[in-house]
Amino acid sequence: NVQYDERDVTGGVALNIRGGGAHDTSFENYHLKKGQALLKVKPRDNTRPDDPYERLMSAINDGSPILISGATATGKTTFLNHMLKLIDKNSRVITVEDAREIRVPQANRVHLLLSRTEQNNDFNYARLLDLVVRMTPDVIIGGEISTDNASILWEMLGTGHDHFYTTIHAENADAAYAAFADRILHTQPAYNRAELMAEMRKKIRVVQLSRDGALRAVTEVV
Repeated sequence: NVQYDERDVTGGVALNIRGGGAHDTSFENYHLKKGQALLKVKPRDNTRPDDPYERLMSAINDGSPILISGATATGKTTFLNHMLKLIDKNSRVITVEDAREIRVPQANRVHLLLSRTEQNNDFNYARLLDLVVRMTPDVIIGGEISTDNASILWEMLGTGHDHFYTTIHAENADAAYAAFADRILHTQPAYNRAELMAEMRKKIRVVQLSRDGALRAVTEVV
């Protein structure tokens, strides 16, 4: 279930090394003092510039979750691969896919595979979520959203990690939110669909790709 290099077909081992931490700590080490306002660490102002290019770049720079939407052959994975070139080369990157498609230029990376058709052990999406959180990545990249992984990817998005990117088949941005929500509801029917979609619109930016013959273009950035 673990790969580092695309030539690795037998699977491997991912190792996460944690430091011992400071032994002499106090609340002040966490900037908690009586009568002092709490710090806002990496605040996300959720600004959405009028210019679509700046809208995308601001989302990448502030670590907003991004959902790349489009029909088959619109270039979603290629677009995602290009976005990764804009991320700090020292970032720790984890990809979660059912087949290796994403090309990560960062050296500090691990690829986790959960095949839809060839799974031969007990590793599942629930265990994967726990593993990803423990590995403290800077960037999480989910493969294409499906009914199998939608709820786990949504949970990953809520773990507080920046730079969460994934793809989905949809014809426009509104349909992308709806498709994501419907795939979650397939396995987690207790969610309220309207509330789920409203939360998605607040948290997730959508980049819509469209195709006409050889022409591929970004048609929405929301």
